[in-house]
Amino acid sequence: MKKRRLAIAFFAVAAVILGVAYKLFFQEPGFAQLRGNHQFNLILITLDTTRADHLACYGCTHVETPTIDRFAEHGVRFERCFAQTPLTLPSHTSIMTGTLPLFHGVRDNGGVFVPQGLETLAELFKHKGYETGAFVAAYVLDSKWGLNQGFDYYFDRFDLSKFKRISLGTVQRPANEVMDEALPWLEKRKDKNFFAWVHLYDPHSPYEPPAPFNKQYAEHPYLGEIAFADSQIQRLWRFLETSSLLDRTFLVFAADHGESLGEHNESSHGFFIYQGAIHVPLIIVTPFKRFQGVVSPETASLVDLMPTICEMEGIPIPIQVQGKSLLPAFYNHRQKEAPLAYSETYYPRFHYGWSDLKSIQNEKYKLIISPEPELYDIADDPSEEKNLVWSQQDVYRNMNAAAETLIRESGKNAYQTDETKIDEETREKLASLGYVGSFSNPAKLEGKTLANPKEKIGVYNELSHAREMGMSGKPEEAIKIIRGIIATDPDITDAYFSIGNIYFQQQRYREAIDYFKQVLGRKPDDSFAAINITLAYEGMNQFTEAEEFVLNYLSKGFKEPQLYFMLGNMNFIQKNYDKAISYFETCLSLNAESASSHNILGAIYLVKGELHRAEEHLQKAMQLNPRLTNLHYNWAQMDEKEGMLQEAEAEYMKELECSPKHFKAMYNLSHLYRETNNEAKEYEYLKRCLDTDPDFPLTYFYLARIYLRRGERYQEAVDLVKKGIDLKPERSELPLAYFLLADLYNRLGDQAMSRKCAQKGQELAASADGDNPQN
Repeated sequence: MKKRRLAIAFFAVAAVILGVAYKLFFQEPGFAQLRGNHQFNLILITLDTTRADHLACYGCTHVETPTIDRFAEHGVRFERCFAQTPLTLPSHTSIMTGTLPLFHGVRDNGGVFVPQGLETLAELFKHKGYETGAFVAAYVLDSKWGLNQGFDYYFDRFDLSKFKRISLGTVQRPANEVMDEALPWLEKRKDKNFFAWVHLYDPHSPYEPPAPFNKQYAEHPYLGEIAFADSQIQRLWRFLETSSLLDRTFLVFAADHGESLGEHNESSHGFFIYQGAIHVPLIIVTPFKRFQGVVSPETASLVDLMPTICEMEGIPIPIQVQGKSLLPAFYNHRQKEAPLAYSETYYPRFHYGWSDLKSIQNEKYKLIISPEPELYDIADDPSEEKNLVWSQQDVYRNMNAAAETLIRESGKNAYQTDETKIDEETREKLASLGYVGSFSNPAKLEGKTLANPKEKIGVYNELSHAREMGMSGKPEEAIKIIRGIIATDPDITDAYFSIGNIYFQQQRYREAIDYFKQVLGRKPDDSFAAINITLAYEGMNQFTEAEEFVLNYLSKGFKEPQLYFMLGNMNFIQKNYDKAISYFETCLSLNAESASSHNILGAIYLVKGELHRAEEHLQKAMQLNPRLTNLHYNWAQMDEKEGMLQEAEAEYMKELECSPKHFKAMYNLSHLYRETNNEAKEYEYLKRCLDTDPDFPLTYFYLARIYLRRGERYQEAVDLVKKGIDLKPERSELPLAYFLLADLYNRLGDQAMSRKCAQKGQELAASADGDNPQN
């Protein structure tokens, strides 16, 4: 018996030893073992609006993408990765939080915010001691929407003032400008641990690749944009090579969504969730040779990126995460259960009152849940042309049940989006420039059978085309088309809003008001329509009518802080300061985080000479939104009043970083340099001011003064002063103009004109003193 026990113990120990030996010598090393005690940098590159099948490494023979191909050679390429939504902000929210739109609630671009309660990738890396930086190419990813959580540096700085028209296609910067900002940031941190997110927007419409790609891809400009973006990504790869960072950096390359390119009659993206719009590239590059040139056929989703990155970096996966780690696919280990990829679009519902669309798919089948469900065998029918719902009833029932379970479970304890967080000045600007359309009234959609977007694609295309026409010089044709759409489908609120926007852009304010009021008739709580009506009245300088409209609107029970802000702002413009203060305080009672209200209150108290109260409000505005327009300008003015000229200069510079076209900041800087006898700097900023706003009279006067002091270009200086006078400056500014002319004519030898201008200047100065006896 004892020998038997010894034998059993021997075999047990031998089994353990053999197990350990197998793990050591036969089983492939896990990621933690490969990583060892080292920390690896992470670079996330997201290329907007890029179809997987339009990259060379995914089989496209009509485009050259050597850098992305190199990623595939050095990394793991996923053949079947899918976006959770074909819209930029919602998709990046899924990437950065590892959660589905069902949970994070960000389902549209513009006016929707990433919940602060979610942990982002940047926050995880920051908590681990990494330096974090983001470089985004499109306004839809501006920090105001909330994806800046956890980033030490977030490069957005989009100046909306330079755009005549605001849309997703126009408020962007090219890939070279993004790289110009990202590479110096990386250079300064190459000896540290960092997480960098680089977002490139070029493949998004309009397709206008720069030279030489515009000629090389003249027939396929979309591919030209992709090729151009690849050339800029190459700059990043070369930096990693020359900086010896490839051995300690993980690189993730993905697209946020695709582009339909006319398939299923959709020209771009957002409306449908067919494969062209949601099948995206995903390549993960590591320094480990075991994972070079790996191709995984497994179904993956963008929502899987966060848990995958966490496992790669040895970071605990947050409990919120709904995606799954893709590391088993690195080893070509297949999951026991076929993974499901979920996608959705709420764009048709939010903007048109038609049905939303949801889908799930595995390696074989894809189900689109809509008023008329669609089932496709995507293995045999990748173009999604043959609907199998009726011929494959068992498959349909199983897929539908799986979808119901996924949607129900993923939506538990979901976040609710809050549109009120957008600062008032931005909200006003977006509304006035047509960036944000009118949303359909959710209450009116409840319980209704909503139209199938597939049946409405013609109307959608027609309306989209008409809007483009209206904003690009063909307003009457556009309005005629949109009126035809309204005649056949009078419930499309966005159609009325579109006509209102066209009239607004033409400054046909009265007609714009009529259509925005029709929007309110269908959706009484549409604050964007109310904002635009108010702006239209202001555009006609009818401040009394504007105030009456707003007060009447608010009397119906709508507690909209934005409108109280507008009431305050229009009274501020009219110098009704006490009335303005009352309105701004009401705005703050409804929205305590209104940085814009604090900012203008600070400006009012500066005018009133109450510097302590001004500082109090400006400080609060700075805490809420340090990049708010005019905030640093107001700080600079306060510094000037306190004699702190160096501090004022720094604040004006900060204002120009946030608002590069802020001509008043430029002019005030020129004034500071004049006060400190720095004529070269004064001249520089006067010239910049002139280029930015050629209708500001004082710029001309002080440029002429510089020429006078230098003893040069007298006739040009005379012309400058005359131009300034023609622009009708304030009466108090005219004596300077005529005294300058008197001196200039004296230098030119025209004594008669010199005496005439001197006399005119003296008369104006005496008149000004009479109007202001305290002076």
